[in-house]
Amino acid sequence: MDKWLGDKKWHVIHFNWGLWDLCYRHPESKTQGRRDKIKGTLSTPLPEYEKNIEKLVVRLKKTGATLIWASTTFVPEGEAGRVVGDDIKYNAAAARVMKKHGVAINDLHKLSASFAPDMFTKPGDVHYTPKGSAKLAEQVLIKISKILETKK
Repeated sequence: MDKWLGDKKWHVIHFNWGLWDLCYRHPESKTQGRRDKIKGTLSTPLPEYEKNIEKLVVRLKKTGATLIWASTTFVPEGEAGRVVGDDIKYNAAAARVMKKHGVAINDLHKLSASFAPDMFTKPGDVHYTPKGSAKLAEQVLIKISKILETKK
């Protein structure tokens, strides 16, 4: 983390951790990323995730930047390594931490849950087509731009 942040002055940090944390993986799985929600092990159990997010926010606040948490995006039916609904649980845990620290939330989950199927790379996938990525990026740009406007 310290290497990523370096010694620069940050005005805004828009950040997320989540989709990899709520993923089940199995070393013998043949799916991309060894995802397997049936035989796999959860990467980061929810209580550990919440503690990690707490540590992350405490560290990022030390930069003096305005922080914006990007909620974890939607997990669709049929995702090989993720359980539908875990995205909501992990977002709730992160939201508790953000509320405690007064960090704004950019609700990318709500946005991505409204996407038409053609905005995902394929059915049951958490990745997006260029059209889906552009829609997410548009919302991120709006949130960051509003903060930067107030810093002028």
